[in-house]
Amino acid sequence: MSTELIIEYSKSTQNVCLFLGITIILILLFMLLPLPTPMKYISKTVIMGLLAVIAYFNWKQTNKFANNFKINILHENEDWNTMKTNILCGYIFSLLLVILMLSIFRSY
Repeated sequence: MSTELIIEYSKSTQNVCLFLGITIILILLFMLLPLPTPMKYISKTVIMGLLAVIAYFNWKQTNKFANNFKINILHENEDWNTMKTNILCGYIFSLLLVILMLSIFRSY
């Protein structure tokens, strides 16, 4: 059972990485090209939507992974291990995606 959960988490991480790569290409394309103003608003909205979906999916999968293994990163009595580090990095990654969304929103 635990192997299946780890495989599911790793596949979801792969999907997040793939969609983030596509989003980064779109960011570079639409932010650097001289586009008319309405097209810029549409492209930024699409990019922010993609980033929101990626952040939500990553947060949900990380939370599911932590709950399935009953890992609490804030509990001080437990030893620190690589699973806790991975979960913490997943939450930090989601937070950084939200900060990127706010940065794009500010550039409107």
